Amino acid sequence: MGLNRRWIKLGRLFMVAWLSFYLFPVAAVLTTPFNPADKAAGIGLLVASGLTWAWFWTRVVAGPDRRFRAAAVGIHALLLVVFTLMTPPKYGSLFFYTVVMVGAAFRWRIAGPMVAAAALAGGALDLIRGVPLLEASGDLINDAIVGASVVAGRLLIEANQQLSLAREQIARLAVGEERLRFARDLHDLIGHSLSVIALKSELAGRLIKTTPRLAAHEVADIEKVARDALREVREAVAGYRQPTLSAELAGAREALTAAGIELHADAEHLPLPPAVEAVLAWTVREGVTNVMRHSQARRCAVRIISRDGSATVEVVDDGRGGTPSAGSGLRGLEERVQERGGTLTAEPLPHEGFRLKVTLPLPEVPVLADRITA
Repeated sequence: MGLNRRWIKLGRLFMVAWLSFYLFPVAAVLTTPFNPADKAAGIGLLVASGLTWAWFWTRVVAGPDRRFRAAAVGIHALLLVVFTLMTPPKYGSLFFYTVVMVGAAFRWRIAGPMVAAAALAGGALDLIRGVPLLEASGDLINDAIVGASVVAGRLLIEANQQLSLAREQIARLAVGEERLRFARDLHDLIGHSLSVIALKSELAGRLIKTTPRLAAHEVADIEKVARDALREVREAVAGYRQPTLSAELAGAREALTAAGIELHADAEHLPLPPAVEAVLAWTVREGVTNVMRHSQARRCAVRIISRDGSATVEVVDDGRGGTPSAGSGLRGLEERVQERGGTLTAEPLPHEGFRLKVTLPLPEVPVLADRITA
């Protein structure tokens, strides 16, 4: 999980709390028989370096004063160098504070070499003021380990933040993809059903005066289509709907008959995987819907074939043809086909009519075929 403001604030306060270790050198300076001027200088250097440390963690690191990070590190290092050189070896060294600041202030490519340089500088300060070589080497190693730990901690925090951003982006993309899928499904469902309702309402309106019995039959069909559409929308919302070829062919026959268009359906295929059958069923629905809306056709043929490791659906009419408009239904169908690694062709025929063809790969090559001709 990402770092929220509360954890960031607590982390900064924790680093400021490291200043509690300053009590030891402050007490040492006050209790040592230095002259008053040296005591005042030592206390002043400690207070200035402590204020710089607190400013660095509260304002500079990922804060509004981040542009001063190099200046803060430089000032702090200079103050501690002066303090270290004016105190005897028995007071130890506070230079690891500067090493920590170096590791936290810069990106790892810069911080790594700088931490090594700061650790060497701390060891050199120990030697200058007379610390034994073995003890100075121990301080150098300690400073290097502390600095490397700070660099690793910064890398871990950055990786955590990047992971949180990536999760948020994935969540946004998933929501957007789901919205597109849902909009596509609703268009396919409601568009087809409303087209059938409109055609049957037109027919019922023409028959109501001359043959009321047939008009009543059409009204009953309108009610059935509306109820089926409502059921499918509910299933779409619940995420359970999976259209089938048999249901779509039956619906296509009923809708085209109401529109006065003759349908010839030729199906030759094995039982298909549900995901493949769903895309082919959407193809039948979209193709038949466009035939009813735009083609002014008299006949429509639907062919379903699965062979040679692929399944194909063709919806062909003898209407006016023309260049297809990139409506939302056709775009949604193309997205479904591309998701399954298939191809879609929507083109006018040479003389008259229009053809919508979708081909999808199958996981296995069909061996037997069940031929249904309607």
